[in-house]
Amino acid sequence: MTSRVLRFLLAAAAFALAAGSALASGGTSAGASAASGEEKSLLAPDGTLYSVRSGYASDLGLGDGSANSNDYVVAWSFRRQDGSVGQGLVPDTSGRSFKRNLQLAYDEPTGSLVLLWKEDFTVLNVLRLGIFKNGVWTLANLLPNLGFAHAYNPQMLLSHQTVSIQSADGSSVAQARTILSVIWWEEAQYQQARYAPIFLDEVSDANDVQVYDLPAAVGGGVDPVLTGDRAPGAYMYPALQLEGIGGALLASFADLSSNKHYVVRVTFPSDLGKPGPDNATWKRRRIPVVGVASDGPISDSVPFAMDKVTTLIGASYRPTIVWRAENAVGFSRFDGKTWSSARTIPLDSSMTYDRALRLVQEMAARN
Repeated sequence: MTSRVLRFLLAAAAFALAAGSALASGGTSAGASAASGEEKSLLAPDGTLYSVRSGYASDLGLGDGSANSNDYVVAWSFRRQDGSVGQGLVPDTSGRSFKRNLQLAYDEPTGSLVLLWKEDFTVLNVLRLGIFKNGVWTLANLLPNLGFAHAYNPQMLLSHQTVSIQSADGSSVAQARTILSVIWWEEAQYQQARYAPIFLDEVSDANDVQVYDLPAAVGGGVDPVLTGDRAPGAYMYPALQLEGIGGALLASFADLSSNKHYVVRVTFPSDLGKPGPDNATWKRRRIPVVGVASDGPISDSVPFAMDKVTTLIGASYRPTIVWRAENAVGFSRFDGKTWSSARTIPLDSSMTYDRALRLVQEMAARN
């Protein structure tokens, strides 16, 4: 079913590809910006430097015939401490669609390099996930809801959980599991935050990734809502944050149907018992347990014009929305009852963006 749904969505996108090609070649705005490509780099704990780049094959210097020169691709490379190097294309990325919003992560326990990107078609886009492990890339699609869906502002986060399983001799064995969490805002039949957990320590099919509607997890998200009078920064930027070393996650998101901003605690079963299809707990091991940590109204203090928006969650589970404004870092803090008015730290030669952001982060952590 998953593959058939994706083929239907991609076929719908291909139907309008001619218009998209015209925009890509002669238009401006988002298409022209995406055409310039992106690059991300990451240093693994063993000293290996990984890099990924998106762009036209001709611009990336791929003249080895691995892709047509006018294909838009994602290329990757590595350099190890012993001086050995390698490069190639991420599988199944050659085509006319733009690939952007590249994000990289590396999980040391499983030896996994993780790549997240957004693939743009004319009438929809799809979040795609690539995992490089044991010398092989595995790709998965985070499927949207029905309709011509658009995903915005994806964010991923690695966490680790210690679970207990029953061995063949009946003894309890502690085992570590790595959870890759992805959160994003999606506009399709409904406008809502969505969440997908991927378990890097398990061998599973790429199409096994389950996507959850976060408002539904707290009993909301049932009515379409008009958002013309709301600043997108108040609701379009769901966020993830580690709660601590125990493996629990905190997710911040807005539910437009209830006009609430939630902070929820996300955990997974830890006492799994004996592995096997006859064990109900084992079968539920990948299903998130979501509990509301705090809730309040959606902020009406966030301006319409801003950039680099994120939400920080404090020790009391209260969110602070942070953004980049012209020559300033702005923020609005929830005190448990109301949101503050928009406050700013002006930027100058002595107050850089990074310094101002760090000050807001330190304040928000105590909130």
